[in-house]
Amino acid sequence: MIVYASFGRVEARAENRVYIDPTAKDEFGIPLQQVQYSLSNKDRQVAEQVKQGIIQSAAAMGVTLDTSTLTLRPPGSDMYEASTCRMGDDPATSTTNRHAQVHGVQGLFVADNSVLPTLTAAGPVLSNVALAIRLADHIVRQTG
Repeated sequence: MIVYASFGRVEARAENRVYIDPTAKDEFGIPLQQVQYSLSNKDRQVAEQVKQGIIQSAAAMGVTLDTSTLTLRPPGSDMYEASTCRMGDDPATSTTNRHAQVHGVQGLFVADNSVLPTLTAAGPVLSNVALAIRLADHIVRQTG
C-alpha cells in the first residue's frame, strides 16, 4: 500500500474565523469559542487540481489508484492551523499590527502562527521563531 498525501492552500477569508460566542457558555458561565469555516469555490478548485495531480502522478508511476479514497481531510486536521489572528496594518482586516500587538489593546500580543496571514508548503516553525524574537526585541525596546 502506498499512501499519497497532498496539501493545498485554503483561501484566507474573513468569513472563516474563530470568535467568542456570548450566547453559548460553559458550565462556569464563560463564553465559548466558536469556529465558522467553509470552503470557497476557489478552495474547491484547488482541491480538484490537487486530486488531478495525484491521479496524474499515479498514472506516471504506473500505479493503480483507488480514486474512491481521495478525500478532503476535515477542517482542523491540518498540521499547522493558522491565520485566526491575522497580522496586518488595517484593524478592519487584521487582529494584530506588525508587532503582533492586538489592535487597540495596549500590552496584548499574540505570539504564534495564528498571526501569519497564510502558510506556505513548509511548516511555520522558523517563521514563528523569527516572529517571537522580533516581538521580544520590540517589547524590550518598549519597556526599556
